[in-house]
Amino acid sequence: MIKNIGLITDELKNFSFADLKCISNFNLSFQKVSNVHSSLLDVDFIIEGNGTGYLVQFRFYNPQSISFESDGLFHEISLNIKDIAERGWEKIKYEVEDYEENTLHFFCSEIEILSISETNYLI
Repeated sequence: MIKNIGLITDELKNFSFADLKCISNFNLSFQKVSNVHSSLLDVDFIIEGNGTGYLVQFRFYNPQSISFESDGLFHEISLNIKDIAERGWEKIKYEVEDYEENTLHFFCSEIEILSISETNYLI
């Protein structure tokens, strides 16, 4: 289950990952807490819904096998998030991919919505 998905669904009642239109920020960071190494991938997506644009900040925990290709100031996306927990891979629960252009693909252990806010950034 994606943590805090209600932040989006409270604002956009008929939300679908197909509503995500583009990536506006992509940031990979590494940390060490209590001698445990981990990584975080923060990605900001633009959503268009109800005639308004929204900036949604996602955090992906322990991303692995990241593949990301972008060729400009604007990165359109067709996001698909698959729950793959039944595969039994240690600490891997999700597969994230751009299902149309294959420009983004990775695996992660958890997904969290950090925030949603209105934006003037429209496509």
